[in-house]
Amino acid sequence: MAPKSIKIRAMKKTLYGLLLLAAAGIAVSAAFGSCRRRQSGSIASDTVWKGRVKLTGDVVVERRAALTVEAGTIIYYAGKADKQVRYIREEASGPFNILQNEKIEILVEGKLNIRGRAEKPVKFIESPSFGGIVFLGNNPSEISFTEFTGGDVPVRVYGENKVVISNSIFRDAELAGIGYWDLAGGKITNSVFENCRHAIGVSDFAAPEISSSSVLFSKMAGIFCEGNSAPVITGCRIEGNNAGIAAGGISAPKIFSSSILGNGAGVSVWSKASVVIEDCRIMKNVSGVFFQDEGAGTVSNSLLSYNGAAVSAAAVSRPVIDGNVFTGNDSAVILRDNSSASISNNTISGKEGIQLAELSRARITHNSFSDCLTAVKLTNRSSAVLQSNSMSAVKNTLVDERVK
Repeated sequence: MAPKSIKIRAMKKTLYGLLLLAAAGIAVSAAFGSCRRRQSGSIASDTVWKGRVKLTGDVVVERRAALTVEAGTIIYYAGKADKQVRYIREEASGPFNILQNEKIEILVEGKLNIRGRAEKPVKFIESPSFGGIVFLGNNPSEISFTEFTGGDVPVRVYGENKVVISNSIFRDAELAGIGYWDLAGGKITNSVFENCRHAIGVSDFAAPEISSSSVLFSKMAGIFCEGNSAPVITGCRIEGNNAGIAAGGISAPKIFSSSILGNGAGVSVWSKASVVIEDCRIMKNVSGVFFQDEGAGTVSNSLLSYNGAAVSAAAVSRPVIDGNVFTGNDSAVILRDNSSASISNNTISGKEGIQLAELSRARITHNSFSDCLTAVKLTNRSSAVLQSNSMSAVKNTLVDERVK
């Protein structure tokens, strides 16, 4: 089951912030030796980094400045920061510093362009003091062909920032590879997230577009959605995670043309979240799509095969299941508690088709059942409307074990 919270200290909902430098008037310090540039402080004009760069303290890219990081650059971190920045955001409980004490961070209010190439990626080297990149302004930034290893959250995006991230790799992040808050958006394309606690966290009203990327082996959720967030996930491979995509709060992720393979839960929906799942392959998960609490959404035109339960619903959740192909699952659809569903126009084969338990109810129409041991099973006080379904090589078209 997917987690109901992502414990990232920086996840604080607010409307505005105040940048405070730990020491007044600090500027970029640069010293050269052994082909390594040492950097910390404020960048107030257009600047280029290349070669080997060692960060000795927080770096602030000011609002009118642009920092460009050239292909092949390797960024190291000092063991302890010599300069620290505070970024204060007001909230109901009082002011809060979103930055991490004792970590070295790049704070971007201007532009950051990291321009790696396939043969010469930019690399951020793992270090206990690696604090990542924090995007705050609305200026366009880009990260391409960049490798991040370790860190709590290597990239954090706030405000209305819409950074574009492509062809990059995030490995072993302690909390999440990327986190989005406020009204943040932008795009992630052709990137890989591997062995992070969460790959991508999306909160508040954030709505990034995530496409053609791989989310692999997350210890918790691959893509975690909460608040009123609405990410769009297209053409991704989501494999081997505890939960592939987890949606809580009143989030509304849309998932198109993606492969969701070998996860604990392929997609988990709870609280009052609502999902759209269309044209996906959902295969070999312990649970394919799991709706609970007041979760809702649509699963349509997808292939669901060799899962434990392909689609299941509990509590008072309300899925719509339309036009899918179910094959090789232990159960195609399981409803329990007070859940309700519309199940129509599906092609269903496998051990068990549709099972209703407890007080669940469903409208089951225009489905095609074949090679099933049982097409529909009703237990407890469940109820169903059955209409215009076809049966072929089905041993038991209806098993009714309800309480009389």
